[in-house]
Amino acid sequence: MTRLRLMLDRELDDGRFVVINASREDVPVGTVFVEMTLESGELVSGEFESEQLLSSCVALKLDAVESWRRTVDVLPYGHNAAVQLSGAGLKELRKLLAGRAKNQFIHIAVA
Repeated sequence: MTRLRLMLDRELDDGRFVVINASREDVPVGTVFVEMTLESGELVSGEFESEQLLSSCVALKLDAVESWRRTVDVLPYGHNAAVQLSGAGLKELRKLLAGRAKNQFIHIAVA
């Protein structure tokens, strides 16, 4: 089993988040993410290099997934979707999204 990981893009007006499933398998509704990271990245000599800037413990539950304007039970790997999250760390996530630089990326992951 691979590590389930989502990359967060932005928050929508209705409070949902646009994410990309950066895992190599589907992420089911009900999954609880326990780690949130902030990374910076840049292209150096044709290679993408990243540095972890922050890591924190969270308990964010994936409550709902909307993909291709349909509510689905899983977020397919490699796809993006609007998702509803709940739980500890939501306030911190919103703060990170609002203040991140252009070359910074936020991920949430299952341990």
